[in-house]
Amino acid sequence: MKPKHNVKKAVLCASITAIIGSGSASANVLEEVVITAQKREQNLQDVGISVTAMSGDQMSALGLDNTQEITQQVPGLQIQTFTPGLLVFNLRGISQNNFLDNMEAPVAAYFDDVYVGSMNAIGGQIFDMERTEVLRGPQGTLFGRNATGGLVHFITNKANDDVLNGYVRAEVAEFNGQNLEGAVGGALSDSVRYRLAGRWEQSDGYFEPGPNTAEGIALSDEFFTGFFGFPYETPDGGDGSDANGADAYAIRGSLQIDASENTTIDLTASYSEVDDAPYGQYVSYLVGLDENGLGLGVDADNPLTGDPLKHSGDDFSFAGSDTGTDRELTSLTAHITSELSNGMEFTSITNWLDMDKSHRENVGGAAYEFFFVTEADYEQWSQEFRLSGEEDRFRWQVGAYYLNMELDSLSSTGGPLLLTLPGGRTDNFTEMESTNWSVFGQLEYDINESFTIIAGYRWSQDDKDITFQSIATTGNLDPFDFSLIPDGTILFDLEAASVGEFSSLPEIDYGDYAARLQLNWLASDETLVFLSYNRGIKGGNWSTGSGVAVDDIKHDEETLHAYELGVKTTFLDGLARLNATAFYYDYEDYQAFSLIGFVPQINNTDATSQGGEIELTVLPNEHWDIMLGLSFLDSEIDSAPTPFGVVENAELPQAPGYSFNYLARYNWDAMGGNVAVQVDGVYNDDQFIESHNAESSLQESYGVVNASIAYTSGDESWNVRGWVKNLNGEAYAIYSLDIIGVIIRQYGPPRAYGLTASFNF
Repeated sequence: MKPKHNVKKAVLCASITAIIGSGSASANVLEEVVITAQKREQNLQDVGISVTAMSGDQMSALGLDNTQEITQQVPGLQIQTFTPGLLVFNLRGISQNNFLDNMEAPVAAYFDDVYVGSMNAIGGQIFDMERTEVLRGPQGTLFGRNATGGLVHFITNKANDDVLNGYVRAEVAEFNGQNLEGAVGGALSDSVRYRLAGRWEQSDGYFEPGPNTAEGIALSDEFFTGFFGFPYETPDGGDGSDANGADAYAIRGSLQIDASENTTIDLTASYSEVDDAPYGQYVSYLVGLDENGLGLGVDADNPLTGDPLKHSGDDFSFAGSDTGTDRELTSLTAHITSELSNGMEFTSITNWLDMDKSHRENVGGAAYEFFFVTEADYEQWSQEFRLSGEEDRFRWQVGAYYLNMELDSLSSTGGPLLLTLPGGRTDNFTEMESTNWSVFGQLEYDINESFTIIAGYRWSQDDKDITFQSIATTGNLDPFDFSLIPDGTILFDLEAASVGEFSSLPEIDYGDYAARLQLNWLASDETLVFLSYNRGIKGGNWSTGSGVAVDDIKHDEETLHAYELGVKTTFLDGLARLNATAFYYDYEDYQAFSLIGFVPQINNTDATSQGGEIELTVLPNEHWDIMLGLSFLDSEIDSAPTPFGVVENAELPQAPGYSFNYLARYNWDAMGGNVAVQVDGVYNDDQFIESHNAESSLQESYGVVNASIAYTSGDESWNVRGWVKNLNGEAYAIYSLDIIGVIIRQYGPPRAYGLTASFNF
């Protein structure tokens, strides 16, 4: 049968009005939400997985234009980031907060069915989107060994329409924010269609240069001389450019080719560039230490660098010199789908991705001149084959997957806090090659009309090799006797240390399985109840740094046993949808992040977590759309190492006890078109940003409120939307790091206003 390329899928997440932001719905019922959480198209309500899905139109109505912003309407999802070059998703408290370039995250990121193995390649602009799916809980059987905590899948619009179509959207915003995006697509012939899309953004940033130090905490030259035992002159600094802005563009082109009546080929090429984006500045605080060498509470009114925070949330200030992030990212994908004569379907997905990143930052600014620079050249290519089929009561799919990743990176640190003379630094060189292959399968069998059993299995094999060398540059000091270490001295060499009991240190040879067993009960035509067990796995890695003890450099793989009970139901004659899930996690060798001796490292420990999510969507009439979400979490890590000891029974990082998100939208016909007013936001309970749970890493409860008003023309061809984000001016940390008495923090965007206009054709 010829593929139906000219019919767009009805991928909706709330109601028609909530998504298109225009006039009244033709039928006052919730629309079907189509997702691919099990690598085939299904109704959201038929899938026994905790999933939040948002269509591209709904994301536009929410003003979401980058990968970070989706968190506010996804229960249980948090982020940690300090630059567009590094983004960490956190689902149900599961994350990887180590910022070394060789790390992989336990919450997998997918773009158009392609796994992205580097956390440096995830953050960026999103545009011309079909939908985003967030799957909570281990997804290892179908998606691989690093989906322990779940996955986030970004799915773009394809070249699947014969009719000429597209849009143009422009925006102006506070902090000199400007962006322009658009797309165009249609048919080149009876068998070939195309789509071109792109986006450009620029803004000055919401961190402003401030004085060198805050009143009452100024550090003199004598402080450094007395503390480090050598003369040091505090630099002037304080003249950096605005930070946390943007200067980037991205383009994407796709072709869809009908190779035959039964075979479709989708080709996609994308390129994005971040050009000296103003990132790499922090608000820093000088605090006292507890018995574990961890920072005491942060006084937001008295930072070490910059002026005190303005609690209106209008801006932040820092001190420091010029910093920035550069990144180039190229991706090529070939997706082939073929319907076989015996009713089976064959799928092949081939991808090549290349990324070059350079990031430089001045963590302490002029106060103590501690800089960090990282450069990474990352390349991956992957191949997936799948074969699937179904009969009356039986559905199945099997597949094989291969992934090769190569990394060449350099990180440099310097400054008096690292016991170096001015201009001195330590250079760390890392090369890593990782190869993974796996085979997988999943079976679904309908026992009767009410009960279905699902079983999945995946064997995954990791082979990794790494070389690492740390070299002193320009006059480092020996931390024990303060004598100078000659320039070019090798402080640590992994190959040289890999002798005797550590002979296998530079290699990882790890094979293990992920599994899924689930029972679905169709209690009625509108209600699904599911009970599942999942075994998730994540491979081991290395904490590269000259200050890491040899026996702590390599950490083991982690295993998660997850138990879930959920219900999905539609009621009030199709006007309301309620999805709820409860879970219990039992971790073996959880990979906990700590910063010890200025060196980021991972240590294995056990952990448990329990909680759940509730999502309610209500369409009371043709004017109102209401979406509510609630997540709750109770977690415990057995132990987390600190500079001077160990913290026991801590909470998972970024795991608030509860989180509440909401959206209320009211629309009415006016002026020949439709007007819609929307209020949305999120409230998070207290949470610790680092796993050691020190006072310095506490982010107290906070809420962010957004509001907008939009007008859509009667023919829905154009739309104008005025908006304000963080209306209540909340100041909240999205990143925090404890450097033995100095706390550096990155804050989420403050209050900002903007105007967006779009034209569709």
